[in-house]
Amino acid sequence: MSLDIDHMRMLHEEAIEQLDLMKTALEAAMQARDTIRDNLDQIMLDHWRYYLDVIHMISKHDETITLVFQERGMELSEQEEDLSAREFNPNYTLLLLLLLALSRRHRRIWHVLGLHGEPMTEHLKDSLIMEREHMANLVSMVQSLI
Repeated sequence: MSLDIDHMRMLHEEAIEQLDLMKTALEAAMQARDTIRDNLDQIMLDHWRYYLDVIHMISKHDETITLVFQERGMELSEQEEDLSAREFNPNYTLLLLLLLALSRRHRRIWHVLGLHGEPMTEHLKDSLIMEREHMANLVSMVQSLI
């Protein structure tokens, strides 16, 4: 099955947007206390849930990313468990850095999907494989923090 490049780029843009919104809530939560922090944590979790939905849509179009997640023992359909039932007390700084890294991976994939040209074809394929693997590792780490 061939990828619809424009659709995949749009999905990665949406993933980046959700991560940016989550990062904004995280930065505000780092400065807040009590009820405000709890509300910002909930907003952050909501954006993580929406991010996982986007990853699930990406996996529907990109079989390779599904395989990469499965190799790491992650089923994307499982990721939609109720996050509100968990105790949420993250290391905000680590979570912020992981979100930045994850956003950068999506930007890299978005960029590589837009490149065309014969001399770089093999390099770009290898780059996408590596980016998918790194993205799966980062999603796993964020999920374990949340």
